[in-house]
Amino acid sequence: MLLASALAVILAMAARPARAIDPTHMPTQQLEARYLALTHEFRCPVCQSESLADSDAEVAGEIRAQIRRMLLAGESNRQIRNFLVSRYTQFILLKPEYSLRNAWLWLAPVILLLIGVILAARIIHARSALVAQDLEPVDDDLILDSHRDSSPKSAAQR
Repeated sequence: MLLASALAVILAMAARPARAIDPTHMPTQQLEARYLALTHEFRCPVCQSESLADSDAEVAGEIRAQIRRMLLAGESNRQIRNFLVSRYTQFILLKPEYSLRNAWLWLAPVILLLIGVILAARIIHARSALVAQDLEPVDDDLILDSHRDSSPKSAAQR
């Protein structure tokens, strides 16, 4: 029984599907290198955290086939990149370009942090000014009464 279970586990592990194996081969080594570089440069639109080369999604396979066709047609890496960006927006780039259009994404956390620091400094300054203006002595009887009212014993006496 133990042997049959071990054999079933081994067969199940061996039967798992092959992931992201691209069976296409380019005619030359140079085209093959360009193809591999391009498929690692773009993000899978479905998976979002994987490159086209690592994704086994159907749409990733279609984009890889499109890249292959464009390479075989003699298009440059820049033309392929421009085509994919025009079709899928800059979201498809694993490393998006820094531009004025997306600068707010890079600058927003810094600006929000500065606003938070300025607000915190103003609040702390305003509260410290209130303490400095308070010249009235602290009434010890009020402090003792507030402690008596909050104790469990005084609540039970009521």
